[in-house]
Amino acid sequence: MNRDQRRIQDREQRRLERADQQAKEAQAGKSAVQRAAAKRGAPAVAAKKKDPFLKRIWHFLKEVRAELRRVSWPTREQMVAFTAVTMITTVAITAFIFAIDIGFKEGLLYILELGL
Repeated sequence: MNRDQRRIQDREQRRLERADQQAKEAQAGKSAVQRAAAKRGAPAVAAKKKDPFLKRIWHFLKEVRAELRRVSWPTREQMVAFTAVTMITTVAITAFIFAIDIGFKEGLLYILELGL
């Protein structure tokens, strides 16, 4: 199963879970306002105790590491090509702006010399 199929499957599973949750809430008799507040992520009546700061940082770093494992990294050849395109484009745009700047400067000096 490739990554796109996995994402589609996960999305479908989340949709089904939301539908099940909404059905349970409807059976429990929650009002539309309560369901909307829950959907917005409104704070619960009983506040959840936060984990210690270092534990939250550690958890965040573990999630970052797991996410970076899923990244589709470019190959060395792709990186060389991307870098070359970036450098060539940068040089070309710099030369173009430099030429326009020189042209405006010379044009302005010419206009000022005519007025004196």
